[in-house]
Amino acid sequence: MLHLLLDPFLDLVYPETCAVCGSRPGHVAWSARGDRCGGLRFFDAPHLCAACEAHLATGVVHRPAAGPDGMGPPVVGAAQTHPDLVRLVGLFKYQGIRGLAWPLARLMASGWAPGNRLHGEVAGLVPVSLHRARRRSRGFNQAEILCRLLGKMTGLPVLDGILVRSRRTRQQAKETGPDGRRRNLEGAFRGRTVDESDGEVRRICLVDDLVTSGWTVGAAASALDRAGWSVGWVLALGLAAGPGKGVRQVDTRDGGF
Repeated sequence: MLHLLLDPFLDLVYPETCAVCGSRPGHVAWSARGDRCGGLRFFDAPHLCAACEAHLATGVVHRPAAGPDGMGPPVVGAAQTHPDLVRLVGLFKYQGIRGLAWPLARLMASGWAPGNRLHGEVAGLVPVSLHRARRRSRGFNQAEILCRLLGKMTGLPVLDGILVRSRRTRQQAKETGPDGRRRNLEGAFRGRTVDESDGEVRRICLVDDLVTSGWTVGAAASALDRAGWSVGWVLALGLAAGPGKGVRQVDTRDGGF
């Protein structure tokens, strides 16, 4: 009820528009709010129309391994990365438009198709972590919010605190060449050691926003593997075809992985 009272005031101060096409609520069908979770505020709004949300889904894509070295779990993207998706993730992460998490999480859930064989191979979700300094400056971890919403949609537990960003790194996009990317991530992640109480939940899915080269999720998965966790696969919002790495379309209706 609180947002019903405050929405008119917030709309006057900070009008909600579609982040892709610029439409306004009331003029076109609008993207819906979803469940609340930690990291989302009462005044957050989707900032996306229903048509542009539908446009984001280009089809689930798959890359065999997380990382250019060919080692690691497979990566599944809810869509192949495209300019609108990159723009929305940037607005979410860097401009603090947190309400975009709802349509983005729904897109991510499309990669979690009950028909594919990987669906039943994990028992918990783990977001790729941020270093505490970057999280403090940003105010939230975008992968964590997406992971929490995905947990509500799938019924899987979100395992907080088992993956730690132990060293602050530069943005991978600013590194040139595989050697630079590899050095940037050396020792960047640490996993909490598995204990007996973790049981079957040790079989996990790693969750991130956009995966390009795969170095970040590959390093995170390796840290979790060393701590005794079994990373079955990586789920991303968008997946780009890195150098020498093909991305193939997956038909989730017939268990395509």
